[in-house]
Order: sequence, then C-alpha cells, then structure tokens
Amino acid sequence: MAIAAGLVGEDVVMCQLATDTPRLGSDYQATHRDAPPLFPEMAQETPPFQLAINFPLVDVTLENGPFEVARGTHLLTKEEGLRRLESVEVGLEPITLNLGDVMIRDVRGLHRGTPNRTDIPRPMVVIGYSRRWLFRPEVSIQVPRAALETLSDRARHLLRFNPVVETLEAKPATEIYQSYAY
Repeated sequence: MAIAAGLVGEDVVMCQLATDTPRLGSDYQATHRDAPPLFPEMAQETPPFQLAINFPLVDVTLENGPFEVARGTHLLTKEEGLRRLESVEVGLEPITLNLGDVMIRDVRGLHRGTPNRTDIPRPMVVIGYSRRWLFRPEVSIQVPRAALETLSDRARHLLRFNPVVETLEAKPATEIYQSYAY
C-alpha cells in the first residue's frame, strides 16, 4: 500500500478486483494498455494515475500463460510503444512468478496475456488502485453491503467510490475485458 500511495497519491482508491485466468485453449491477447492517456493530445505521458497489483494464486511458468510486458512503454504514447515493438527496439518479455510474488505495474505499459498450454487454469489476482479523482466505471467493484459492514475503516475508505449493492446476483457473470483494453 505504501508503494501504491507513493505512486498514485496518499488518498488512493481501490478501483478493481478481478482475476485473469487463462485456461487450456486460450490464445494471445492483442498487445494493449489497460487505460487511455489522460491527455491524448500531448506527446508526453503524465505521472502514474492508476496501478495494477498482480499476484498469482499458482506458480506462473512459461507453459501456463505468463503475462508479457514491454518495459518502459508506460512513459511512451501507445503509438510510439507499438512502433518500438515493431522495430524490435523493445520486446515483450514473459513474466514468470512464484506463488507469493507480487507485480506492481502502471496500467499504461504495453502488455498481453499468453496462452496456457497446460490442463490447469492459471489464476492471477488483479487489484487496481487509482488516484482518488479517477473514475472508470468499467473497472469498478460491486461491494455487497453485508461485506462492507465487516471491513475495517481503512478498507471501507479504499472502496469508498465503488457501488454498494444488496446482492451480487444481478452482476453479469463475466466482464468483457476488451471493453477497457486500449
């Protein structure tokens, strides 16, 4: 939390809670960012405004669908990052992780998911943290009222801008990831 607060502000907000779980038969995702630039008319990127904290629930190997990242592209426009990938100035690197590892990343970095070539699903938890003023409804967390009442003051503060619902039964079964891949 100290790292997240240091990068996106002391009044950080938890804005996403999800899993990425490639299964046998999955394919490569298109290389993308998880957020558009705040000021697309500028040639230079802003400081961080949203982070993704990833941690695997199993060891991540080259066979079970590692996340691939193009380092340093969070500071470039998407077009410049893709140009550097195309010209091989930068490359996509698979990130293998052990159970218990944590990866903190700027959501603007170019990346993609890769195929899981094993029979065992590979779940990775994704927790999003953003600056308090950033609202992206496509990554919000629906918080059941009964669960909210059991949380600490700090946890309730982190979740303060997410919709509180009576039940999760009305929530769609799956998110459409492509709707917020940029």
